[in-house]
Amino acid sequence: MDTTQLLLTVVLSVTTVLMIVVGLQLTFVLKELRKTIRKIGVFVDEIEEVESNKEASSQKKQQVHHKKMALHSILDKIRVLSPNLSLKTKRFFIKDKT
Repeated sequence: MDTTQLLLTVVLSVTTVLMIVVGLQLTFVLKELRKTIRKIGVFVDEIEEVESNKEASSQKKQQVHHKKMALHSILDKIRVLSPNLSLKTKRFFIKDKT
């Protein structure tokens, strides 16, 4: 076996292993995201239930308020970390008028 073939085989094997690891990690992240979205859905349903029921206890209202504030803080962190599309300066396939 030539050294070039050996080097290509090693590089291909390492790349394959790394891609498998990345795929598994992506699967775990997507599962966690699905769980989070379900929890948010349950929370929204709970908020709608409390708001529709005006005679809910004050303790229940406080719990919902704390959950609502936690949800807002999480959404604010996501908004800060995600890139804002309107702030991008590069525009592809659009001619500038200057």
